[in-house]
Amino acid sequence: MMRSLYSAISGLKNHQVKMDVIGNNIANVNTAGFKRSRVSFATELSQTLKGASAPSPAQGGTNAMQVGLGMRIGSIDQIMTQGSSQSTGKATDMMLQGTGFFVLNNNGQQVYTRAGGFGQDSDGTLIDPATGAKVQGFSWGADDTTPVTWGAASDIRFKLGDVLATDSFFPIPESDNTKVLDDIADLTNTSPNLFTHADLEGAQNLTIDGMTRVSGTPSSGQFSFDPIHGIVTFASDFAPTATNPLTIHFQDPSDDGTGTSNSPAIIDTVDPDPTNDILGTVIVAYPPKPGATVYNNGTIPYTYTSSDTPEDGQYTIKTLSGGKYQITFGENDAGSPAYTNATGVTVPAVTTHTPTVDTTSISYDFINKPHALTDFSIDQSGVITGVYSNGEDSVTHKIAQIAVASFANDAGLQNVGGNFFTTTNNSGMASIGAAGEDGRASIVSNNIEMSNVDLSTEFTDMIVTQRGFQANSRVITVSDTLLEELINLKR
Repeated sequence: MMRSLYSAISGLKNHQVKMDVIGNNIANVNTAGFKRSRVSFATELSQTLKGASAPSPAQGGTNAMQVGLGMRIGSIDQIMTQGSSQSTGKATDMMLQGTGFFVLNNNGQQVYTRAGGFGQDSDGTLIDPATGAKVQGFSWGADDTTPVTWGAASDIRFKLGDVLATDSFFPIPESDNTKVLDDIADLTNTSPNLFTHADLEGAQNLTIDGMTRVSGTPSSGQFSFDPIHGIVTFASDFAPTATNPLTIHFQDPSDDGTGTSNSPAIIDTVDPDPTNDILGTVIVAYPPKPGATVYNNGTIPYTYTSSDTPEDGQYTIKTLSGGKYQITFGENDAGSPAYTNATGVTVPAVTTHTPTVDTTSISYDFINKPHALTDFSIDQSGVITGVYSNGEDSVTHKIAQIAVASFANDAGLQNVGGNFFTTTNNSGMASIGAAGEDGRASIVSNNIEMSNVDLSTEFTDMIVTQRGFQANSRVITVSDTLLEELINLKR
């Protein structure tokens, strides 16, 4: 009789535990990424009143006689099934479709979560807004080829307005390109009013202090300038002396461009290739504005072509690693026009251009502003792709890739609160890599995963648990009544 009391007590206690689990499930019905738990019961030890006997030729065998001593909790399992999706429209919200977890750094501890309602802090770091834990991932290189390191995940940091790495030198300061000739003696006097200097060939924006630049024949106090051949022309009555103060400002074409139309390019490498009618190759640090005309020797125009082998008067652009661009020129049979040199001799027009590239006078249009991050998106493999614009054109660049972890036994993870899990001896080590690979979940952006709690199931379990609790309490009541009858025998 006493055994029935203690068996019923074990039923009461363990049904209470099951009710606690059901209550926790219902409490988290709207918790993003929550995984419900389930309680399984198991029998307790049994008291053997008579052991089993084997059959004999004369008599059959008998079964053991046992009295159960109650029940216990067999297991409390986490049910890691997929939760429903909720569309949020927020770019940093993500949900995992399939098996896997987001990886976060929570104050130095690596934790895992299914709740992908992420945001960014003031530094642009991708975080869990509730705890400040930092989302982990892999940063892409400047050339959009492969992540820097797959093995070690790190913080993901980006924000609107970030400058594209290859445009870090923009804007190019105009003042960096100005040179000054302080005295008329620095010029070579080739005739009574014509002066030249090696640095003036292909120069831009030339001015002289105290004088006015004109396009025609200069008069007193005026000058004209031929940038193609670097010739400064003064009025016929100009009488320079070695001590005559004269300050000439100009843009040296061998330096960086100024950001204006037809500005000199940054020339890094020149590799003339006269074979196959290809004029030559020039490697520059930034490309011309799309569709811009590129000038060689200041007057010979080349137009853009998408072909790998540019023809007469054409050029093509190829993107190189390290943020460089390769401009290849085709042969230009138009040659160069006739002109008068510094000594007054007329040079006839050249109808066939020599296969060479004049690196001191290549110019073209470009945008003197960096491409800055204006928007971004996250694809199903977790790659964050940024859209960078300089106000006129846009380019895309891969910023980082979200890390996803998978486990041999994800139900063996330990729930540590805050929607976070940590590894245990039975969960297995985390396999961290790209989403959608090696069995890992894929990522759905602009959505979050809801709780997988089903209220109809929970309320049904609640009714069953309540009835089990009531039945066990009734066993205690009846056992108490029997004990009372036994005590009353003394009367």
